Amino acid sequence: MLNDPFYLGNLKVPNGVLLAPLAGVSDVPFRRVCQELGAGLTYIEMLSAAGMPHQNRKAGELIARDVAEPILGAQMTGATPEIMALGAKILMEKDLVVDTLDINMGCPVKKIVGRGCGSAIVKDPKRAGDILRATIEAVDVPVSTKIRLGFTKSEQTVEAVCDELARVGTEMLVIHGRTRDCGYSDPIQYDRIKDGFAAARSAAGDRKIQMVGNGNIFDLKTAKEMVDKTGCDGIMVSRGCLGNPWIFDQILGDHDRQPTVSEWLDVVLRHVDYHREFYTEGHYAAIRFRKHLLWYVSGFPGSRALRNEISQVNTMADVRERLLRYAESLPDELPRYGDHHEFARTEDYDPKGEMDRDHDRGVEHYEDA
Repeated sequence: MLNDPFYLGNLKVPNGVLLAPLAGVSDVPFRRVCQELGAGLTYIEMLSAAGMPHQNRKAGELIARDVAEPILGAQMTGATPEIMALGAKILMEKDLVVDTLDINMGCPVKKIVGRGCGSAIVKDPKRAGDILRATIEAVDVPVSTKIRLGFTKSEQTVEAVCDELARVGTEMLVIHGRTRDCGYSDPIQYDRIKDGFAAARSAAGDRKIQMVGNGNIFDLKTAKEMVDKTGCDGIMVSRGCLGNPWIFDQILGDHDRQPTVSEWLDVVLRHVDYHREFYTEGHYAAIRFRKHLLWYVSGFPGSRALRNEISQVNTMADVRERLLRYAESLPDELPRYGDHHEFARTEDYDPKGEMDRDHDRGVEHYEDA
């Protein structure tokens, strides 16, 4: 089922395994790698509707598309229908061409929520519907919505929000199986995702809405668990792709085989080349790539020592040289994680916590330009 294409309006998406828009991660180079490994749809990381009239260097990096990207979405958040509509219009007037727009109603970051954006929107189902309606009227591309189960564990609004969004006309509904006040250690509530899908299907009548499950998808096993327990049409991969873009090939290929050293090196060096091409050479590019390196080097012998070296790299040429030297010290056919086929994740694993929760990374670095 996940291998089957589906439609958002007239837009054909090649499969149902999607890459989530990840702040500080979902740039052009990483998206290209994930697309090549099978991701059916990828997104520009979350933009601020209120910040769209402003421009700076980081904004230019966010709002970019490579000619090699076959299909691309953008994600945006905004506190009011008027702000969202204006931001969406400005985005569509840029040289960048996106094929679909997603409205973020699930971001938990404090600064975003404090502005009435992200997961703050699910507190008020009517406002969620009004924001969606205004956005649909403002653009000519399919509009989807990404939500959480509710703002708090004790006040879950998922059915009411899904009912409203389906009636207004969302083309796709992505539900993350936690509330805003949950941490990564809280289990995914598959039954509540399923309840949200049921409410949306009831409200939509004969109109088809693509239902996508999100949360704790780290490998083939957890992807199947999401499908089996929620009845979703597709899945959206978030933290599970960090240092592991092979997850798309594994899910779509129905296997749990980890890449060998040679296969691993081929993909990582390709990412290095794309990154170097996009950001050019220099200290800035190397700094931006460090986090990817720290994630990539997990799973092979001696990776701890390499991590220490990586924290000192200052050029992309240095990155490439150290990777080649490290790979040469290992057998080409050695599989990542050895005999442990499951990607080394647990429910409380939080590789992005310092990036998005502690540092409040997200759209604010663009909005405050």
